[in-house]
Amino acid sequence: MIPDEEFIRKESIPITKEEIRAVSIGKLNLDKNDVVVDIGCGSGGMTVEIAKRCKFVYAIDYLDDAIELTKQNLAKFNIKNCQVIKGKAEDILDELEFNKAFIGGTKNIEKIIEILDKKKINHIVANTIVLENAVKIINELENKGYNVEAVNVFISYSKKISSGHMFLAKNPITIIKAVR
Repeated sequence: MIPDEEFIRKESIPITKEEIRAVSIGKLNLDKNDVVVDIGCGSGGMTVEIAKRCKFVYAIDYLDDAIELTKQNLAKFNIKNCQVIKGKAEDILDELEFNKAFIGGTKNIEKIIEILDKKKINHIVANTIVLENAVKIINELENKGYNVEAVNVFISYSKKISSGHMFLAKNPITIIKAVR
């Protein structure tokens, strides 16, 4: 995994943290022939890591800053097997051909899952920090016949203090894997 500090960052655009990227990549079970869509690409952290491991990635986001940041990070890491697309995923997904999906942004999640289901995408990984979104995603995927596994990941980083070291926790992330 590429360390977080190597990515070009902007405070207003989130990046999936290194350890979360590692677990999410593992849950995607990527193959060199996979074509993956990254929905809600943000800073492009997952886009870069996915692209290093598969044939092609479509990175989608509706925010101008996210699109620009993803393009900058793709260029920085010399990633060529990716197309960055500005817009709402629900307006774009029908036009793309892919076999796996990573969902990092949960806006309009019901519609996105409906489209992925209709396209017969059989391997989906979704990350969320919002408990209600995790429940919504799990329910939507199970209702569409997916086998769903959810893992809640807590990451803490050490910090040196006068008497030794302590751990500072980051927000927990729910990583949902759905296959059929």
